[in-house]
Amino acid sequence: MPKKSSHMDKVCGNCRYHNTYEYPDRVFCFARFSGRENPVFSVFDSCDEWENKLQECFCLEDALKRKKSR
Repeated sequence: MPKKSSHMDKVCGNCRYHNTYEYPDRVFCFARFSGRENPVFSVFDSCDEWENKLQECFCLEDALKRKKSR
């Protein structure tokens, strides 16, 4: 059974519409791209198109590690 966290922040890094762009800090949003809007965001940004991604992504985890080390 997959591990589920009790709380999930609504950020681009854990949205189902994202893909890596400049790993791990920036992501490409397919929802924004299909709406002809700027598709490149920080992994920590959020928007109204956000939908939960069932599978965890390493980009958010790695971006958090990088942010702490700075």
